[in-house]
Amino acid sequence: MRTNRWLVTAGVFLLGLQLRCGDDDSPPPINVNDAGDAGDTGGGSSSGGRSSGGGGASSGGTAGSSGDAAAGGETGNSGGRSTDASVEGGSGGSGTTEGGTTGCAATELACSGACVDPAADPAHCGDCTTACTSGQVCQLGQCAASCTAPLVECSGGCTDTQSNAGHCGDCTTACAAAEICSGGHCVCEPGKSTCSGACVDLASDPAHCGDCATACGANQVCSAGVCALSCSTGLTACSGSCVDTKSDAAHCGDCVTACAAGQVCNAGKCGCPAGFTDCSGQCINTQQSFQNCGGCGDKCDAGEACVAGACTNTGCPTQQTDCGGACTNLSRDPANCGACGVACTGGQVCNAGQCACPAGTLLCSGVCVDPTTDPDHCGGCTGVCTANQVCSNSSCKTACDATLTACAGACVDTTSDRANCGGCGITCTGGRACESGVCTCPQGTEACGDPGVCMNTSNNPRNCGGCGVTCGRGMICTDTGCACPGGFEICGADAGSGGTCTNTKADRNNCGTCGHECSNACVQGECRP
Repeated sequence: MRTNRWLVTAGVFLLGLQLRCGDDDSPPPINVNDAGDAGDTGGGSSSGGRSSGGGGASSGGTAGSSGDAAAGGETGNSGGRSTDASVEGGSGGSGTTEGGTTGCAATELACSGACVDPAADPAHCGDCTTACTSGQVCQLGQCAASCTAPLVECSGGCTDTQSNAGHCGDCTTACAAAEICSGGHCVCEPGKSTCSGACVDLASDPAHCGDCATACGANQVCSAGVCALSCSTGLTACSGSCVDTKSDAAHCGDCVTACAAGQVCNAGKCGCPAGFTDCSGQCINTQQSFQNCGGCGDKCDAGEACVAGACTNTGCPTQQTDCGGACTNLSRDPANCGACGVACTGGQVCNAGQCACPAGTLLCSGVCVDPTTDPDHCGGCTGVCTANQVCSNSSCKTACDATLTACAGACVDTTSDRANCGGCGITCTGGRACESGVCTCPQGTEACGDPGVCMNTSNNPRNCGGCGVTCGRGMICTDTGCACPGGFEICGADAGSGGTCTNTKADRNNCGTCGHECSNACVQGECRP
């Protein structure tokens, strides 16, 4: 059997994040756990190779897109190992590290030499120094009396067993390396195939080139699933594998540089995805992180939540929910989809509070695939092309249709395919689209930073109205510039860049209007005894 390679869908992991401003005035949700590049909504292309595992139909059907497409980087799903794809992502990470995170997963901290999950470790709940008391559990980085459904208690931590690779399906099952947990089952991450129980990349693995049984010769390389004497244009030979060193996180810039967990490779340089900040080696969304609200180490107090990079004790903005101290929209956050802690994996996005594959793709065996190009799911979840066939426009054929190029069994349009732009395996990163075979920022966005990441400057709080223009804490970016979320207004001496977004309906120091103090409580903008 063959499987999909270079899967690029709007929800799967290539991390240049879809930074967008929702109609609820919420800060852009960001997700780091499945590394990838930014945001097409709708299905992308996939290329494939033959596999010995995998298989049958899972849930069929095509899901609608997750909402606005926006630019800026790549992300993926929570609860799994790092991989490629592009999802509009979830809330920020939880804590700082002691001594960095070398060797730890993207969502883990290094505490006294051990990698821990601060979202669910009762001995290191939220950070390395906070331990829950006897009888408490650690839920989303905060100590609590019990887990909130549908999260399940596993050794004192609250876990989504449908998406957590350490507790997949139940508290005792851990997925292997290169696997993710999708629907409570361990499966190979997007772009990998099962060969003799191991997840491999059939598009570039010289020991399993194109299928599990084909090994390239001593003087050959594996290029786009075919053994050859040299790599295709734009690819570099690294130990017999032909890779794109401009986008491959395992070979970033050269054959020997691997990006740290949670980082992405953009233009040959490792770094945090768009919208994230490097806090002691961990990529954090400081717009939503309770432990790093507005900046690394700036922890909110008990009872507060992080809203657009500012701590507040007056509740989350309209249509947002407090998930472990991070205010987020449960209708579109793939790290908190429909309920806090419920993560979408396998390339799925969060659409109206439900995990679903992006438009044009199908959920097959826990992973979103493109049935128009995937030789393992050609035309549907059960359509498997034979070894000498390719998948062209949803049909298995002996050759690709005109204008299409065969990339590891998948017939793709290299003039527009982000995963095969200008040639097989050339991946667009930093939120770039593929236009006429060249990676470029989509219309309405511009490249900000070095290396450049495509940003929509009409809704990005770090690049509001132009690259490098940063909104103040608690503020969001709108078409007219920096502003407070819905239900909040700016209060403070400078009422602007130096002011603070305040909920005047509940803030006893600014009740009803800025500066109006209550001696007791403020309820609906009125002082109450």
